[in-house]
Amino acid sequence: MQQFQSLQRLLLFYTVTLLTMLSLYYFAQFDDLNTHNHQQSIDTFESLQHAVTEHTEPLNSDLQEILTEPSFAGVSYQIISMMPSGQTHIHRYVRPNESAFATVTFPNVLTSLPSDSNNYSAYKLNSSNLTGTIELESGHKLYIILRHKPLEIDWISYRYWLPLMTAIMFFIMALLYTLNRQSNWQQLIAYTDNLSSKAKDAYLPPPFINKNSTAEFLRLGHALSRISYQLHSNHRRIQTLQHRLERLVEQAPLPMVMIMRHGQISFFNQRFEQIFATPFQSDTNYQLTDFVSADDEPTQLLLQKLSNLYVTRTLNVHGLENQQAYQLHITPWFGEHGQVHGFTVLLNNVNEIIHQNAHLQQQNQQLQGKIDEFNGLKPAIYHELHRPLETIIDTLEAMNPETFSVQQNAVLQTLMRSSDSMLTKLNDMLGVGEFDVKKTRLRIESVDIYKLGQHVNDLVTDDTRRQGLELHYFFAPSCPRYISTDHKRLCQILLNLLDSTITSTLAGSVSLTIEAITDNPLPPATKNEPLAIREDSTTKNPHNWVKFSLQSTGTSNPSQQQTQHFTYINQANNPANYPVQQPSIEAILELNTANSFAQLLGGFIESNSTADEGISIDLYLPCHRPNYQPVYRFHEQLTHIHLVAVMNQTLGAEHLQRLCDYLSIPATIHTSINSATIRQLAKQLSENAQTLAPILLLDYEYYESNTIVFPKPAEGDDKTISHNRRKALSQLLATISMPKILLSMKPERRISSVLLDQCDGFLAKPLDSALLLSELLRLTLPARQTFAPIQKVNKENGAPVTETDNATTDTAITDNAITDTVNDEIAAPLILVVEDSPTNQKIACKILTKLGYRTVVAEDGQQALSQLQAQHKEIALILMDCRMPVMDGLQATQAIRAQGNDIPIVALTANNSTEDRDACFAVGMDEFLTKPINKNKLQTVLQSLIKN
Repeated sequence: MQQFQSLQRLLLFYTVTLLTMLSLYYFAQFDDLNTHNHQQSIDTFESLQHAVTEHTEPLNSDLQEILTEPSFAGVSYQIISMMPSGQTHIHRYVRPNESAFATVTFPNVLTSLPSDSNNYSAYKLNSSNLTGTIELESGHKLYIILRHKPLEIDWISYRYWLPLMTAIMFFIMALLYTLNRQSNWQQLIAYTDNLSSKAKDAYLPPPFINKNSTAEFLRLGHALSRISYQLHSNHRRIQTLQHRLERLVEQAPLPMVMIMRHGQISFFNQRFEQIFATPFQSDTNYQLTDFVSADDEPTQLLLQKLSNLYVTRTLNVHGLENQQAYQLHITPWFGEHGQVHGFTVLLNNVNEIIHQNAHLQQQNQQLQGKIDEFNGLKPAIYHELHRPLETIIDTLEAMNPETFSVQQNAVLQTLMRSSDSMLTKLNDMLGVGEFDVKKTRLRIESVDIYKLGQHVNDLVTDDTRRQGLELHYFFAPSCPRYISTDHKRLCQILLNLLDSTITSTLAGSVSLTIEAITDNPLPPATKNEPLAIREDSTTKNPHNWVKFSLQSTGTSNPSQQQTQHFTYINQANNPANYPVQQPSIEAILELNTANSFAQLLGGFIESNSTADEGISIDLYLPCHRPNYQPVYRFHEQLTHIHLVAVMNQTLGAEHLQRLCDYLSIPATIHTSINSATIRQLAKQLSENAQTLAPILLLDYEYYESNTIVFPKPAEGDDKTISHNRRKALSQLLATISMPKILLSMKPERRISSVLLDQCDGFLAKPLDSALLLSELLRLTLPARQTFAPIQKVNKENGAPVTETDNATTDTAITDNAITDTVNDEIAAPLILVVEDSPTNQKIACKILTKLGYRTVVAEDGQQALSQLQAQHKEIALILMDCRMPVMDGLQATQAIRAQGNDIPIVALTANNSTEDRDACFAVGMDEFLTKPINKNKLQTVLQSLIKN
């Protein structure tokens, strides 16, 4: 029984259970008897009270007669009767075998409330007796002690011996069952010990199948027998597969190698032995670098330290002995816990392919030389054909159609159309973007250079994304918004310069900055290159020049770099006095068009490209007739916002800091964060919790480089610092009380929905300042409404006063002071989006934000009514979903119209049936739109329904 401890524990548990149940049963029986005796004493007391109160003035004889009644038979008592005169009588009775009352005791029992008959009585119980008093209206008093009836247990009764006998019977049954199970386990263990994974060639049933065993033991025996047979079958199959695999590996046509985790070769096949003339010996320590070598240093280091490899790689190597080129495919294999156990290496001879590729590259270079030669002829061909054709066009345009007849006018129009068509085809075929154009074709007008910069950035955004670069755009607040120039030519200049900068940049960012240059702001010219600034009316303006600066940070393309510094000026104004260094043919092909147009517009281009600092191209245009219109409008509520920004590029952080300084926005901008930064930021937020509403602007490219890509630590960095940055980002995103805006160069659909759900808004690069300010005001509105009323300045004495300074101001007006101020600060209309789906809420709000509207959300019709009541002066339109819980859109619209509110309501539903459309218009909706939301249709509806 010692080896069957589970059966022992089962029997012990069963025995303890029976004893516990038996003890609880007897305890309940004894408690029931005790309670019954107590209740009998209470009944006797109440009978005595009833009998005594029937007599107005009970005498001692009356009391004796009462005690002879059957209800007092067999009850031990002591009753002290006290007459109003003070005469006292004592009545006692003790059951046989009980001790007599030793003393006369007057029970001290508080009387109860008077009854209807003005008689008083009370009693109390203890474990042995009942003590009580009865006081009559006549002045008679009774002091009573009643002994409880002792417990009398009749062990002969079945209630006491039957449970004990039943428990003994169940214990004997459990013991017999345990002994039977012990016998079955002994048979099963003996059968299991005789099983062998290699001894059985066929399935055999368990030996105790015909014996008296339970069904579970029979099934367990069959299962063990099947497992034994299956193990033997699997063992034979593994041997077959192992033999087959050895044959495949040994006779494979490609060299194959198995390498241990530390780089030691554990096996290579016969093909490897034949190629490298080395037989495999188990006692020899082979390394992969003993047979092959790489041409570049990083690959060679990887071959020497394979423990750093966690993914499959394909490397180009060559044999040390035969000098043949090989393509090496190395694949790590992992253990059950994810650690690298070794590597599988496959070698493929690509020597012939490499020679063919070199021959094709040589042919390609020859063809490229011919193409370059043809490109060199294109300028001459263009000038020879373009000049006479342009002369014809100029001659035709100078003619006055009014002096010709109808037939002559038709001929003139045909000639002009044909000439324009020929000029267009010539430009398309020869690439007019690479050559000069005539200055006489300019069209000078007032140009919004702020919008022009945005337009140019939109045109190159897709190319920048494909290149893996970031794009930044900043318009200096002090720069004039409108200048007189040629819109088309300026746009083409910026496009050419941006394309050149993007093409020449491999990694990092590209930025366009537009700012005004004051007195003598230009950098000094290089030696023998004096700058000539045209003396005209522009020198009298506050700004002489407008500078369009294009900069790239990061890695530049060496094949596209221009290390020579060029300065182009207006040669037409100084044809002989100021010699200009002429660029090479390559520079003409890249910047000739931009330089030519810059000269036509009276400006010049300055370009500087280095391998360390990246690319810098500056376009200077004269500031003719500037118009200073504000681009960034100041709002008082912006000073109550604390912008916390984490930017990926230093240049983008500088632009954002300049914008915040101009608009007086308290800002904390970082290009790298860690735990210390988070602690410092938490301290700032805590200090400004009552005055500033915090909001986070997170650069997705920084988040991606620190949490998703897991880059190698930079020089001077380590894994601890990288982990610190990732932890700091997690803490920053986990701050629930702070709204978050995600800024990314990637489209929103390509960003993880998990990260988007943690953010409240999304902005695309290049950053649109107007959208940023709108999001700042929208997302911080709930926090700013909790602040104290904003102080205003008394125009008469300059003293600051608040809305609460006026004692006669109504409380409701004081509470709405902040809301009214916020309403005045934002020009964009507010749209109430009533939608129960969180995903649809985000989609609708993002589309409305891109269209320039502010949004507020309600999850059902009931919330929409409450929101409309709270912000009825601010909400301009309602987008109403039709099917929602609590109160649907139709019911909510009926309630709004019943209040006499004529606010525009647009139905937004996934059902496009005629019945749904009629139901929406029947309850008073103004328009009907279907999901998914069409941006153009939504914009048209909003413009038609919202009053300016």
